[in-house]
Amino acid sequence: MNDKSNPSEGEDHLSDDSDAVGCSVKSEKFDRDSAQQQILELVTEACKHPVGSLRRGRFLDKLIREIVKSGKLWKENTPHYEEALQKTWIYLSRNLCEATTAKEPYNPEKSQITTWLNPYLKKRLLDCYRKQKQERERQIQLPIVSLDRLSDKKDIKYTENLKANPDVSFYLDELLEWIETDPNNELKSRHVRGKPEINCQVLLQRKCLYGQTLQEIAKEFGCAPSTLYQLLNNDCRPLLQQFSENQGYQTFTIPGVPEQ
Repeated sequence: MNDKSNPSEGEDHLSDDSDAVGCSVKSEKFDRDSAQQQILELVTEACKHPVGSLRRGRFLDKLIREIVKSGKLWKENTPHYEEALQKTWIYLSRNLCEATTAKEPYNPEKSQITTWLNPYLKKRLLDCYRKQKQERERQIQLPIVSLDRLSDKKDIKYTENLKANPDVSFYLDELLEWIETDPNNELKSRHVRGKPEINCQVLLQRKCLYGQTLQEIAKEFGCAPSTLYQLLNNDCRPLLQQFSENQGYQTFTIPGVPEQ
């Protein structure tokens, strides 16, 4: 009598599935290692040729394509990303082999090339954001209440509750920090039904920080502009109004958010 038992059909499939997963993991690791090796080879080849030479330029072009292909370069869907990215490629070309604007050239023994580039890219994005913020501050004009309109209750409320000589820049800093950090998680908690990724924090970031229109935001998230308009007015605006009141700006116009 044969005591050896054959594995059941389910066990065969389990073994096959395990082997497939193992092969998949090994394949992904091999692909990553292969991509990194390709990048290192392109760095070496580029640095063999003089600055400004056609040959170095060709290898730099190939290197940039491989970096993008690796998927490890920082990426975000913001209006200024392409501008910051182009500045990053210029930084790469100037400091890959020789330190032209950096303290030292890229050293592959210290880090991967995306680890070297990502902090620079994020700083350029921050520069773009600050520049946009300064432009927005220059464009903000507080409404002037004339004496013959002081009988209007709305204007009286405005003059009574608005801080005397408000520091617009300071207020904007507080507002933008509140939107970015969402300390009480109240902005994230208000979202389109069934779509938590479309929430008040994301919507206000796009409106106040990046100046996008509702149509642009709707296209990005694949929803109707009317859906975002309802979220903005029914959920986000009351939160903004409450924040403004807490800061002493009860009827302060929120930049980037249209009045009802």
